Amino acid sequence: MKRYPLFFTITLLMLICIAYPVQAYIITIDAPKTMIKGTPLTVTGSTSFPEDSYFDLVLFYSKYTAGEVARTRVIVDKTQVFRVDFDTRNLEKGQYKVEVHNVVSDNELFVERQLGSSSVVRKIVQITDRSDEITLTSPQSQQIAQALTISGRMRGIGDGVLTVRLFGPDEFMHGPQQVITKKGFADNSGEFSTTIPVPSSGEYQASISDKSGYIGEYTFTVSDPSQSEVTALTTEPTEEPTSAPTPVITPETIITPPSPTPIQSSFPFISLLSAIIGAVFILNKKD
Repeated sequence: MKRYPLFFTITLLMLICIAYPVQAYIITIDAPKTMIKGTPLTVTGSTSFPEDSYFDLVLFYSKYTAGEVARTRVIVDKTQVFRVDFDTRNLEKGQYKVEVHNVVSDNELFVERQLGSSSVVRKIVQITDRSDEITLTSPQSQQIAQALTISGRMRGIGDGVLTVRLFGPDEFMHGPQQVITKKGFADNSGEFSTTIPVPSSGEYQASISDKSGYIGEYTFTVSDPSQSEVTALTTEPTEEPTSAPTPVITPETIITPPSPTPIQSSFPFISLLSAIIGAVFILNKKD
């Protein structure tokens, strides 16, 4: 009879272990199923890992074979929730996936099979591209006196409204500005135009969206010809006065007076000697 309390105690402990198994760490992530190229891909999530644990969120392009596009490290804080934004402006449209990799807690590496069964460590995202729905008719290189004119045509919008935001140098921002589109004669495209004064030359990005969301970002370059002329004037080299060229004397240009020849210098002496010899000859002949 004395064994029963021990037997019941062991049985109760086993039942407790079965009813309340040891819980594994959990990580769950969430991301939109579809999104438009140019808007940030926002990945949110939560975890039961303790503070200062960390892991990588990796974005892969999975059109044919998975190729890594971007990677961000998440460090768990006391809230145990997180958010990561991936830039999609330079991505191709297509299928992507976000995955959790390299989970480390207390210097221990955890693989996927060690995580709790309710963990979600992988999400598929489809990125679409709407930027080709707009055809720009204004030049993308403009002078500041006329800048910045944004005009074009959007496919299928007809009579509608577009929202334009403009970003430029020195943290310049303009908008959101509502721009009315007018239906064309040939089809249901909507034509639009607006001019936004800008403070300086440089590169500007116009972000355009409609009631369905983000469409695309379009780049314009603004130049200031007056600044170019000032720069040219200040950098133009000044001409220094030049002195008269020093003549180059070559051996052919040196003129020296001719020296007397030996015949010219000895001619008076020879003439005198000939006269003396002739006189002596005459005198001898008289004798």
